[in-house]
Amino acid sequence: MQNETSSVCETAVIIPCYNAGSCVARALDSVLAQTHQDYRIFVVDDGSTDDTEQVLRNYAGRVVAVRQEHAAQGSARNRAIRLSRSSYVAFLDADDEWLPTKLERQIEILRRDSSIGLVYSDCSTSGTGPFAGSHFARVGTPNGGRVFEQLLDSCSIFTPTAVVRRECLEEVGLFNESLPVGEDFNLWLRIAARWAVAVVPEVLAVRHYRPGGLSLTTAPDTALRSSVAAFEHVLQSSTAHLLPDQRKALLRAIAQRHYDYGTYLLIHGHCARSRDQMFQAFRGGPLDWRVPAKIALSFLPHRAFLSLRELQRRFKSAPAGSHVTAAE
Repeated sequence: MQNETSSVCETAVIIPCYNAGSCVARALDSVLAQTHQDYRIFVVDDGSTDDTEQVLRNYAGRVVAVRQEHAAQGSARNRAIRLSRSSYVAFLDADDEWLPTKLERQIEILRRDSSIGLVYSDCSTSGTGPFAGSHFARVGTPNGGRVFEQLLDSCSIFTPTAVVRRECLEEVGLFNESLPVGEDFNLWLRIAARWAVAVVPEVLAVRHYRPGGLSLTTAPDTALRSSVAAFEHVLQSSTAHLLPDQRKALLRAIAQRHYDYGTYLLIHGHCARSRDQMFQAFRGGPLDWRVPAKIALSFLPHRAFLSLRELQRRFKSAPAGSHVTAAE
């Protein structure tokens, strides 16, 4: 591994990797092929047990590579950020890759407008699944500017597309290392609470899924619990910078995540924990009739709840005009 010092370049490229020996070379090669060349690559091997370290040795002299005990990707990204001193910080995951003009297009925007804290772009997903191809082609191109409330409803910022102004990170803080997942969304929201965001409506990055990747191995309970914690942290850290309407929107978003987690717990028979989440959902403002309904259902025997849920599912899926009864 290379030592942890380097000359200052305009852009720091941050790549965390964990057991990424099969794909990190593709990510690194996509950076080395950039038309914007004033960058330095910082790779943090987060305790890999495969051949990641050996692959990284092939890039000696072209990357700053360090190794740490396994502590998750938020910690690895923060380690790399702290090693760098560049004006702009670009993120790439070891699974993914950039198109050649990615940095050039985004750095130009950050140079031109000092009010922008983050620039992101469209992203393509490889393969043939339901999410393959351009993300913006499916959901529409998001607006730029002060977009905090829009991000609460739908986050289109994929980490490999994001470039952030260092001044912005110094102001809002780095990735929240206590979050097992969702630490990137949490950071984008904290940035959007204080800074303008810009969008490049072009595919500039490609995401690849691989067996063992975090998105495919995170348990639903962990993902839902982390989502609640991520949004609660945004409220704690950004309240002073939110307008009244933004605060209300954030409280509604937090309530929805408590409701989603509570629903999951109820379905899986954790009734007392479900009620705790549903009571937290009341904080979101006007009473949602679904919340007291789910609280009431949590007092039923679990088998009775599942029977009612199946009956509801059958009524919803029955063809128009048909007659479905519980005795069928």
